[in-house]
Amino acid sequence: MSQGSSSGAIRTGVVGLGYFGSFHARHHAANPKAYLVAVADADAERASATAAAHGAEAFADHRALIGRVDAVSITVPTSLHHEVAGDFLDAGIHVLIEKPIADTPEAARDLIARAAASGAVLQVGHIERFSPVFAALRERAVQPLSVECTRIGPWRGRAIDVDVVLDLMIHDIDLVLTLVGAPVESVSAVGSPVLAPTNDYAHAQLRFANGATAHLSASRVAERTERVIRVVEPARHWTADLAQRTVASYDRGNGVDSRQEITVPASDNLALEIDSFLDAVAKHSRPVVDGQAGLDALVVAKAILDRIALAPTGAVISPGGSL
Repeated sequence: MSQGSSSGAIRTGVVGLGYFGSFHARHHAANPKAYLVAVADADAERASATAAAHGAEAFADHRALIGRVDAVSITVPTSLHHEVAGDFLDAGIHVLIEKPIADTPEAARDLIARAAASGAVLQVGHIERFSPVFAALRERAVQPLSVECTRIGPWRGRAIDVDVVLDLMIHDIDLVLTLVGAPVESVSAVGSPVLAPTNDYAHAQLRFANGATAHLSASRVAERTERVIRVVEPARHWTADLAQRTVASYDRGNGVDSRQEITVPASDNLALEIDSFLDAVAKHSRPVVDGQAGLDALVVAKAILDRIALAPTGAVISPGGSL
């Protein structure tokens, strides 16, 4: 929203204006529920350019936004999440923070506690939760016995300092936890670097307390792009293609095989995520992806990373924590 039409809108800001932060700024500026007041980035030139594009103020220090905004998107590197988000939460400013919520479960728990203490909304940017394709799958696949997630793509040379588990697989960890709705009891996993200093591909198996299992594959060195979720239920198999926007069912009930497929309309999931965040701020309600959901996904992701590190020993890791 432009500065000239700020009446009744939530004063917002964006901290961190790299690849993804620029999209956040654009959506804040375009959403009629928001009034983009200010942006911050250590790169002063980038901050100034983004601010000029959207009629906002530019700052190098994120703390300059305190007192100017009611809510903020934080898209800085994960290592800075705890420091930056903590400053805003302590000031009672509502926070939408990109995934993962923090670099350690301990830091994530601290952010959750600080949000509770100040009464601020804390939403974690697990963007696939806002995919209408996933929503259609979740509505239909209500008794998953097994879930298989594949998230692969070609090498792009971006975010190479972030492990593929925290970069890509964590999306599917969050989706699987949402679908199954039961605690994770054990994790096994393998992975390896290929072109980056961190893992470029990973495969994980999760076992849940209710007997369900999940198999997750993530790669950023694949030949093609694929984002698919397959769910096995009693007598039925679901396939959701997040990229192609289709949900298909294969039913073996009553001795008759049948297949049905729906195509979901195209959507801008980031726009939906930010709009949902603004609604939670306006109503002071629990966000769709709250801090606990971000913590749950991070705990499992860390267990997967631990298992990869111990893969030659054949150990099986229990995620523990507060799942």
